[in-house]
Amino acid sequence: MLRLVRERALRLAHPHVLTPYASCMAYEDVLLAMDLVRGGSLETLLGDYGRLPPEYAAEVLDQLLAALSHIHAAGVVHRDVKPANLLLEPSPVGAPHVRLADFGIALEDEGMRFTTTGFTVGTPGYLAPEVLDWNRPGPRQDLYAAGMVAWRMLTGAGDPEPRQQVGAPPPGVPPTLWRVIAHLCAPDPAHRPNDADAARRSLSACHRELRFPVRTLDGEPLQIFDHLGPPPR
Repeated sequence: MLRLVRERALRLAHPHVLTPYASCMAYEDVLLAMDLVRGGSLETLLGDYGRLPPEYAAEVLDQLLAALSHIHAAGVVHRDVKPANLLLEPSPVGAPHVRLADFGIALEDEGMRFTTTGFTVGTPGYLAPEVLDWNRPGPRQDLYAAGMVAWRMLTGAGDPEPRQQVGAPPPGVPPTLWRVIAHLCAPDPAHRPNDADAARRSLSACHRELRFPVRTLDGEPLQIFDHLGPPPR
């Protein structure tokens, strides 16, 4: 209950962030009102297409880093960045539009913790090594998770293992882009970018523009469909 109420308080207006704009009590429940995002999640997209083209993955990563830059500037650490929490607007022919969702376990710099002391919260493969070693979460934990999201997009693999090794770049992935991913996923947080903006600057140096229609590595048109359809009358 406290997590849900706090999610309302953490509303942050940004094109790539999805948080509630209203809430109300209903007996022992909390009802949250949020924008309806109709294109499924990045997890769904990866399940449909597997590996994503490098330029497309770089665009998704850039939008994710923009969202992280915004919430980190507000003193908030998301702590559960993963493909299932990256929602997509429908885009049958154009560029993706990513919305970072689910702030239920977010932590503010000076805020109250809503998890029991001594328990690590998050999704194992996306948790930075320092968090697995019981250190306090910080913004660089989210950068690590963003790097692992990109690793999944570019490799087509399933969820990473805890302390996943990045390895060599897959075929067709530019080495400059892969270096950005490896930098984000550095085991030592001191070796990661200073912040999300620094990571975006590194990414921009190797980010090629998308050409439409975007096609998968197998030549199939890459489209984000409306998963919900028209609302009931």
